[in-house]
Amino acid sequence: MVYDILITDGMVIDGTGNQRFLADIGIKDGLIHEIGVPKLAGADAKVNVSAFGKFVVPGFVDITSHADQNWSLFLNPSQDYLLAQGVTSILVGNCGTSLAPLISEESIASLKKWDQTGGSNINWVSTKEFLDELGRHPLGVNVGTLVGHGTIRRGVTHGATRPLTKEETAETTGVLARSLADGAFGLSTGLSFGHEGAASTDELVAIARVVAERGGIYKTHLRDEGADLIPAVNEAIHISREARTPVVISHAKAVGRKAWPSFGNALAMVERAAEAGHAIRFDISPYERTGSFLYVVLPAWAREGGFDAMIQRIKDPLTKPKIISELKNMTIWPERYIVSGAAMLQGGHTLAEIARNTGLTTEEAILELLVLNHGKVFVFGKVISSKNVADGIRHPQSIIASNGSGVSQELERSGRIVHPRSTGTFPHFLHRFVRDEKILSWEAAIAKMTSAPADAVGFAGRGYLAPRHRADVAVFDPETIRDRSTYQTPFLHAAGMDTVIVNGVVALRDGRATGAVGGQVLRKS
Repeated sequence: MVYDILITDGMVIDGTGNQRFLADIGIKDGLIHEIGVPKLAGADAKVNVSAFGKFVVPGFVDITSHADQNWSLFLNPSQDYLLAQGVTSILVGNCGTSLAPLISEESIASLKKWDQTGGSNINWVSTKEFLDELGRHPLGVNVGTLVGHGTIRRGVTHGATRPLTKEETAETTGVLARSLADGAFGLSTGLSFGHEGAASTDELVAIARVVAERGGIYKTHLRDEGADLIPAVNEAIHISREARTPVVISHAKAVGRKAWPSFGNALAMVERAAEAGHAIRFDISPYERTGSFLYVVLPAWAREGGFDAMIQRIKDPLTKPKIISELKNMTIWPERYIVSGAAMLQGGHTLAEIARNTGLTTEEAILELLVLNHGKVFVFGKVISSKNVADGIRHPQSIIASNGSGVSQELERSGRIVHPRSTGTFPHFLHRFVRDEKILSWEAAIAKMTSAPADAVGFAGRGYLAPRHRADVAVFDPETIRDRSTYQTPFLHAAGMDTVIVNGVVALRDGRATGAVGGQVLRKS
């Protein structure tokens, strides 16, 4: 038998969670054709990959990706930083915002917090048109999308922040149904953000039922990850139960010391719901520092109505003192927040440094940054307990995901920085939590990055090394796999990844990009 690619003498961890085994793998026509234990006798190939001393695993699946953020899918379709980590498939359209469908001018307004347009004319309206356009670009990884609840909601209400009427709910579910028919994998929400925060639980149940009818998932950025974490998790479980839809909680965490004790209870709630038969899981990023927009630290009433209304309240001499007073009561630790980048400011400074250098209080510095940048300030906050991260990683319902943003040369040149999770999540998880701290076995860890996310989302034929599955494969050295990116220097490729194959195309060889791309647009069938 002559294969397109033959991987020999590798230690295979197949994604099932079962014990590793020595094997050869033959790949033909973009599929895994045969797995020989320990050898494929008499096999030959056009391309031979020696995996002696290395692990051979399914390509990693990142289901909380913001590679559509900053338009990097268009600016950098090869997604080299993902390939260097072993990632072969991603799910975008997370946290309530997607690039489609764009049913009105206000739908597009939800994209304005992203500074670049990637050279795209936004020549689409529907999800089908968006996926068709995406497919015309040389993608390095497979890309599927969710439909953003906020994207649809803004379009339907024409930007108004309020509960939906009965007619608007019907319009929303109709638009969602069409997007799911176009190939979207489900619905995402960002319930801590202003426009979506106006949605009631009943509204979400009604919308999620449409997702359930079409076999999709409901993926949620919870309404609260701090003091009200438990009610927020309870809401997600309630939606799963009432709508009968699979639910994935995005980037599960408890933010702030006061909320840390609640995380164990939240995990127990998810576990009990799963044991009761509800399809509920959560993904988690293996870092103790969050990455989010600075404006979310403001009180909810100050954020209502979008950036324009928020900036007006900050400038108003009547409301500004009230905002400052409430910020002071929140006990913000300014030395724990790193600013990604802002007007007249290179990335990497803490809020404490900015306040000190400008002679402002922490609260005044926050408001000044928001005004100067019209709300577009991203920060990294060290507000998560290391114990909670470890407990979440161990949990049987957890999935490892990056919650990382897209990376491109344009972003690198901008002076802004990204969270190192964007360039190092999966190697960081493997070297710290598996090799060094031994929190999980290699087999259990690989399953949390491959079969578990692929099954949760519905990426059929991916996430496992098995005959007739897509040939998405990563080969790495378990002794040298690690991330190299930091909060000050995040634009560094990970180390230790030897070979990455995407749909039977060798995209990475000997740790270097080959220039060949094999990524495909994934559509829910």
